[in-house]
Amino acid sequence: MAPTENLIIGESTGNIDIATSDESRLAAVSLASQAQRTLHLFSADLDAPIYDTVPFVDAVTSLATRSRYSFVHILLQDTQKIAKHGHRLLDLCYRLDSKVKLRKPAYQYKDFNESFLVADESGVLHRRVADRYTGIVNFNARRQARELVKFFNEVWGRSEPHAELRRLLL
Repeated sequence: MAPTENLIIGESTGNIDIATSDESRLAAVSLASQAQRTLHLFSADLDAPIYDTVPFVDAVTSLATRSRYSFVHILLQDTQKIAKHGHRLLDLCYRLDSKVKLRKPAYQYKDFNESFLVADESGVLHRRVADRYTGIVNFNARRQARELVKFFNEVWGRSEPHAELRRLLL
């Protein structure tokens, strides 16, 4: 994989193949740290090697506190793992509950087995199989980003905050 730290959201074009958790983590941190407005994250279990890291949570915190219009929305398929082991993003949802929101998708989406992160509706990290680290990152994939965000918003609109996670946040 080519290094992602020199790529710029909305400018650097082309799919870059990723194959490991380290490559996914570096791409996620780079996308999140460059995001200025929005971050949409759809994940099976908030992959700890990627999203439960200080650099990623710092980037999300920076985005969430950047302006009153910025936000982070997270859809999480399996809440049991983070309920049992904890997760830095869950802590952030508690601290910045009006800016970083987490929901569990409605039952009708239970078989959706992809993972994606979309930054500013332009940069995309997409894994077609959620429990594998192979996928692509593209810092200027506006059409793909729009399609993923449209799907995300459909799922988000039919989802609710998960009761188990609400109890953890209290």
